[in-house]
Amino acid sequence: MSNGSDDNAPARHNKEIWIALIGAAATIVVALITGAFGLLSSDRPSGESTPAGAPTAAAQPAVSIEGPLSVPLGERAYFTIISQNAGRAEWSVGGFADGQIFQVDPLPPSHQVWINPTDSTRAGDVFTLAVTVFGADGQTASASKQFQVTAGSP
Repeated sequence: MSNGSDDNAPARHNKEIWIALIGAAATIVVALITGAFGLLSSDRPSGESTPAGAPTAAAQPAVSIEGPLSVPLGERAYFTIISQNAGRAEWSVGGFADGQIFQVDPLPPSHQVWINPTDSTRAGDVFTLAVTVFGADGQTASASKQFQVTAGSP
């Protein structure tokens, strides 16, 4: 005599195999759909690729100047050059220190320069501190800041 559960064993295994195959097919379909939507939503146009290790365009340099609006005679005033994506800078103050151009190479993200007016005949004059920074690809950015020389500290 045979047990009834033994007769149904091949049918049960066939059912489990079909369930596994349907699950595997569904997983593959979901992966394909996800991949297709990922390609459609990416920023890069299809067919365009960047090889590994290929150089990318350098970011545009930027610069700003922080400092006082007035500088008293006989006192140092500090100005801070704040830069991004720049490797070197040139700065000058027109009509001050014979218009000499100073270079900063390499340029850190924050660099201080100082001004010390000593000519009393220049009290009341307005000067402009001008800075140009240079990026890796030769791109430039410039900034300027005006200040007035005053007779002295109040």
